[in-house]
Amino acid sequence: MVKLAVGAAGVVAAIALVVTLYAGASTRGLELHCRNNLRHLGSHAANNAGAIDPSKTGRVFWQEVRIAQYRKIDGQWKEMHPDPFVCPVHGRTASKPDDVQAIDYRGPKKMPEEIKTYGKDTPLGADRPGNHASGGWVLRLDTSVDALPPLVDRALDGDPLWKAAADSLTD
Repeated sequence: MVKLAVGAAGVVAAIALVVTLYAGASTRGLELHCRNNLRHLGSHAANNAGAIDPSKTGRVFWQEVRIAQYRKIDGQWKEMHPDPFVCPVHGRTASKPDDVQAIDYRGPKKMPEEIKTYGKDTPLGADRPGNHASGGWVLRLDTSVDALPPLVDRALDGDPLWKAAADSLTD
């Protein structure tokens, strides 16, 4: 009887471990997907800088990027599956290309006239508060002569980078 109880406890512990590992891997995968979304948005912003109105801020800035990158000349939308403007961790916003409120990322409060003059350490975008359990990803864009790719950093609530994002980005 004791052997049976010990064996059952071992099976329960093994199942709990597998479930915990699976849940952690799934969350990490979604967070990496979110980080890659921000990288795509940064490259779309750089590639379409001439078509983006620098007076646009927050999610409206990202809507300008979405229009420049994904709207066809006839007004129809190109395929966006999965939609890079929707945070896969947040998971509550549906993909609606015409709706600026369906963008899960914050954008800049103020853009310079030319995106090329945007400071490499100044956040260009970030998760909206609440997308992730604590903090989220912060996008910085370096458009220097070296043409480095957009940089995305992980920041926790209270980190200096997350505070910088809060100070320079808007919803």
